[in-house]
Amino acid sequence: ELGDAEMKERMADATVSRVRDRVSLAVRTRLEAMTPYREATRRAAAFLALPQNTPLAARLMFGTVDAMWRAAGDQSNDFNYYTKRGLLAGVYSATLLHWLSDSSEAHAQTWVFLDARIEDVMKIQKMRGSLEKNLQRIPNPMDVLAGIRKPRGS
Repeated sequence: ELGDAEMKERMADATVSRVRDRVSLAVRTRLEAMTPYREATRRAAAFLALPQNTPLAARLMFGTVDAMWRAAGDQSNDFNYYTKRGLLAGVYSATLLHWLSDSSEAHAQTWVFLDARIEDVMKIQKMRGSLEKNLQRIPNPMDVLAGIRKPRGS
């Protein structure tokens, strides 16, 4: 909660326009806010990784990614609400683990890693758009089946 609050406060003054940049900034800002507590974060991650702590870990992860999306300006409340948070949970958790083991100056390797993960998500979104476009070209099977009639005498 401390990290989420610090991230929200720092994001309030952000002037980044592209959504992907705002989300990336939210992840980066969240991790930077936790830098003074890096060892505590490492221990908390280890604790939350235990099977009996899965519900707590899921609740905390959802709260964090929701705070990130809200700080980035997201107001969705439809199906995209869940897909956005699910994708960001994957990006954030992978980036968090990378950050915990990153010894580069100013966590430079983590930010390169984060950018690559954001780019991966963008590829998924592009593929999704292409798939949806191609699916619209396929005839609706219900329309085809509607033309089939029951044989007489059956």
